[in-house]
Amino acid sequence: MGKENQFQGMGNEMAKAIHMSKSYTGSAFLTLILYYVGFYFIGLIVNLIYLSAANKSKRIAGQSPSGRGCLLFLLWTHLIIPVILILALLGIVSLPFMN
Repeated sequence: MGKENQFQGMGNEMAKAIHMSKSYTGSAFLTLILYYVGFYFIGLIVNLIYLSAANKSKRIAGQSPSGRGCLLFLLWTHLIIPVILILALLGIVSLPFMN
């Protein structure tokens, strides 16, 4: 019975090591290209998929994988900031620099 439990935690350790070594920098570059060369919505969907995978890796490994910040930056610059600016131009949101 001792030998059966000897390697019980190996799966978690291996998963953590694999997710610690993942990099999403290439995925972020592909997403950037898809935003401009492909259709905007394809880039947005791919960005959300890769960001979800990067968040999963962060939860498992306990630290942020390489390239996750790039994916967040792309999401902010291509979705959140334009939506806020459109709402400000429509007068729904008031921004301090648009007086």
